[in-house]
Amino acid sequence: MVPHGRVHPSAAAAATSSSDFSGEMNQSAASSDPSSSPLYSFHFEKPAPPAAQPPADAQRYQQLPPQPGTYVVQMPKDKVFRVPPPENARLFQHYTRRARRRARCSCVRVCSWLLLALVLLAVALAAFAAVVYLVFKPRQPDYTLQSLAVSGLGGIIGNASSSAAPVAFSPEFDATVRADNPNSKIGVHYEGDGSHVAVSYGGVRLADGAWPAFYQGPNNVTVLVVTAKGSGIRFSERLLGEIAAAGRLRSVPFDVDIKVPVRLQLGDVKTWSMPVRVRCTVVVDRLAADAKVVSKSCGVKARFLFWKD
Repeated sequence: MVPHGRVHPSAAAAATSSSDFSGEMNQSAASSDPSSSPLYSFHFEKPAPPAAQPPADAQRYQQLPPQPGTYVVQMPKDKVFRVPPPENARLFQHYTRRARRRARCSCVRVCSWLLLALVLLAVALAAFAAVVYLVFKPRQPDYTLQSLAVSGLGGIIGNASSSAAPVAFSPEFDATVRADNPNSKIGVHYEGDGSHVAVSYGGVRLADGAWPAFYQGPNNVTVLVVTAKGSGIRFSERLLGEIAAAGRLRSVPFDVDIKVPVRLQLGDVKTWSMPVRVRCTVVVDRLAADAKVVSKSCGVKARFLFWKD
């Protein structure tokens, strides 16, 4: 049996005919050792070793033939981004919750300090006000409307009895007011700017004026005259008839409203400006400059400044 391999004829055998190369031999030559025949020479070669396989990493990135309608994108290994493991998401949620808790704690801490500061400020102001009230013992001033002189309304009775059209009136009032400061350690500064005095009848304003500016010392009584004027006042027939009837009955009511800003003098300290409101209801016997007061009453609103009487 001929060993497995390829047989190459020698140079002498290549010059012979193809019939000789085909290997036709006689029986004696066939029975003898072929290697000893001068006509043939045999050369046995080892089979070629199998081709070396590429490494596993090379096989992984070996380019495959693209399929129709597809694209092949090659990317280096160090550029491949992998999905983070689940524990990273849990860590992110943990740190996020911790940051929110810290922010919430900081907000609560700031609000607590702010509330504490406001409480301390309120306590300090309350303590200061209590000391002031205990030391100075402020009392509310008293105001009395002593008289009210009326002018410019003398023709109302005659105009109401006639059938002529109502005329315009220009009334003027001079109110004599007595201001009593009963405090022994507190002075009162009356400011003219921002003050207002109004005289009205039945809800209809007749005249306007201003309160004079002056300083009233402790335990002082001041009597002053406040003037209020109006112009172009026209009464309706009903109101004109009411005033005429009240004049004939010698009982004409008027409302006097006073608003004046004041500052208190506490020793060497002057407080901020605060309003004092006075409302007086006065009834006079006639519409004249020498009218006499039949009845009067005054109310004062200054609760934030003094003890309520």
